This record gives sequence, C-alpha cells and structure tokens, in this order.
Amino acid sequence: MKVHHIGYVVEDLDKALQEFIALGYEADGEKCHDDQRNILIQFIKNGSYLVELVCPLNDNSPVKNILKKVGSTPYHFCYETANLLEKTEQLKKLGYLVIAEALAAPAIGNKRVVFLFKNNMGIIELVEE
Repeated sequence: MKVHHIGYVVEDLDKALQEFIALGYEADGEKCHDDQRNILIQFIKNGSYLVELVCPLNDNSPVKNILKKVGSTPYHFCYETANLLEKTEQLKKLGYLVIAEALAAPAIGNKRVVFLFKNNMGIIELVEE
C-alpha cells in the first residue's frame, strides 16, 4: 500500500505549525475541526511528504492519552487502499485490531478511514481512495 501521510500528535497546533514551517514545511489546505474525533487537524507538506498535525480538542479526544504519555510525536502511518473493507478484513486476519471503525474524515475530503493496531506495528490508518 502507498503511504498517504504520517500522523503527528501535538499539544498546540499553531506553535507546531510554526516549528514545521521553520523546517521547510508548508501548510497544505486549511485547519479542519473533526468533531467526531474531538481533534483539530492541519496537513503540512515538505516535497512529496505529507504530515497530518493532530491536536486534541478536549480530554475526550482519542489522541489525548498519546500526548500525555509521550508528548508531541509521530503516532500513525496512513495507507491508501482501493477497498477499505476488504483491506481491513485482510489485516484483521494478520492480527490487526480495529480500534476506530470506518468513518468519514473531514480533513481528507470526507473519505472513509479506519484505524487499526498491532503490537509490532502500532497504529495504522487506512484511507479509501
């Protein structure tokens, strides 16, 4: 599967964005509120690399605990797939656990995404292209 982006959790989206801009990144689109996941998102780009800055909006955010435990950090890879349900079933047979069922992702044009976890891999996201 082709990598779509790397998810990077941050405490303060605006401060993180300025730090990444200083490293040669540029904003890719507008900030996006994802109210279902309680997060604020900003995609940034450096050449062909796409990074998703993810900031929790409140303590109910699924990324809040990651931030508390390790601070700002990359925490998932997102992969493109032509068939989200089929690829999810394939990965489940390989031992992946679905940790967030398929939902529309407003920051990616409302394409459906699903999050999975495996001990040796950590969190991955699939986006249906």
